[in-house]
Amino acid sequence: MAVVMCCLAPLARAQDEKIDLSSALAERSGAIQAETEEAGPGDNKRFTIRTDDNILPLELGDVYRNDQKTFFKVVEIRSKGSSGGIFVVERTAGGTDPDRKFNRVSGLGPVTIASRLTMLDIYLAGGVFMHPIAFLGFVTIILSLNCVWIYRRKAQCPQGFVDASWKALQSRDLAEFDRLAKSERGLFPAICRSLTDRWESSTVEDIEGRAESVASSHINRLRMPVKTLNLIAAAAPLLGLLGTIVGMVLVFEAVAGASGAAKAQALAAGIRVKLFCTAAALTVAIPALFAYFISNQFLGNLISRCELLTEQFLHQIKILKRKAGGPAGEAHEHAVQLTPRGEGSSAPGVATAITDRA
Repeated sequence: MAVVMCCLAPLARAQDEKIDLSSALAERSGAIQAETEEAGPGDNKRFTIRTDDNILPLELGDVYRNDQKTFFKVVEIRSKGSSGGIFVVERTAGGTDPDRKFNRVSGLGPVTIASRLTMLDIYLAGGVFMHPIAFLGFVTIILSLNCVWIYRRKAQCPQGFVDASWKALQSRDLAEFDRLAKSERGLFPAICRSLTDRWESSTVEDIEGRAESVASSHINRLRMPVKTLNLIAAAAPLLGLLGTIVGMVLVFEAVAGASGAAKAQALAAGIRVKLFCTAAALTVAIPALFAYFISNQFLGNLISRCELLTEQFLHQIKILKRKAGGPAGEAHEHAVQLTPRGEGSSAPGVATAITDRA
């Protein structure tokens, strides 16, 4: 009898352990079921997870939970290995996005998985307002490079043109001056073209007014890139703030059904993610502000240089205009004569003949 009792004792202990394990599993299953009901139904939205952890045991159907008690089911495994991989999860319960850490709820996968955030993940987590912010960032880069290119002195006020045109004015060769102005592009060549436009029928006041009008129009076009940079520097933070506010409203709605510590964790994680939008906007606005001030300084120096040269050239133009309108018959007086525009002229609209009047 004693021998029989000794044989039955291990069986009884194994049976008790089996009952205890079944009870523990039942309690765990009930707790998970309660947490799932508390989290609320999911929207079946899919997320791509990248990790550097060993996920060789991971299988389709494994269920994981983040710290905000949102449940995710593995629906696709794109790659897995001992050094990490990529898999896709589907949100089955709860309303928060995946966090950096996942805890296994059921299945044969790793107990914990730490996700790896890439720049693309941060961009997508920021919400729809990240797209216009990214567009503004791209525009900022293009405008900054454009300002570097067009605000060069060589592009708007080339020194070679200044020397050659000044030499032509001093020698009273308006035809050469006009030819040089028409062969160059930029702010100062445009002003020089206005100095000889309608020469014969224009007074000095007309020439000055026309030069001022042309300069103002050209400078307004040159200011467009810096004005746009200023607009981006002011608008990008507001756009990022709007994206964060809209994202926080969505987070509040998602955690409305949660309670206690779960609500606090979900709220903190949601706000952290949505602040990516504001951070991205400031990343665009700050360089745009610096580019605006630097480009505006370069443009201001360029305008000052052109104003100084224009004043010198206008003074010489006034001298030529006065001599062109001098009394006939004055001894050794040089007169500048302009012929009408015509086809076949080497410099259309302007031809000079400098003669000594007896």
